[in-house]
Amino acid sequence: MKTKAALFALIVFIVSGVAVGQQVSVNYNHNQSFSGFHTYAWGGNNQNQIQNSILAQVAQQDIDAALQAKGFQKVQESQNPDLIVLASGGMRQQTSWNAWGMRGIGGGMGGITPQQNVEATLIVDLHDTKSQSLIWRGISQDTLSNNGDKNQKMVQSAISKMFKQWPKN
Repeated sequence: MKTKAALFALIVFIVSGVAVGQQVSVNYNHNQSFSGFHTYAWGGNNQNQIQNSILAQVAQQDIDAALQAKGFQKVQESQNPDLIVLASGGMRQQTSWNAWGMRGIGGGMGGITPQQNVEATLIVDLHDTKSQSLIWRGISQDTLSNNGDKNQKMVQSAISKMFKQWPKN
């Protein structure tokens, strides 16, 4: 009986979609000095831009604020900026599994139920216009909710976490 309970607990642990939370990672060219960059512009030719217009606006405002806090000045793309910024996003349906169970006298019962979630990814790229190369990338993944305010705060948190990892040089 203990073996069955242990096996059931293991299955519940494996099958349950344990929420990991927001995942943020940053990578950049470690050989690149960032001290020579002073201006940036948003790239006009971004076929993968964020589709949700409200979240796209929030992302752009927060990226602007983060870059300006680092001392960058926003200019038009036609003004030959040092950096081009691209923000891309995507969403995919994902099924997670919620498991429950209880044990009582003479046995127990349990169940597993599927739950549909939308996992969103935000990618922020910074390109050096002189070398025409990617020099910095931030990536965030999280599950969207049905609450728009919560999703906006999630985007703000992701961008804040990304730019906290800005190179020190």
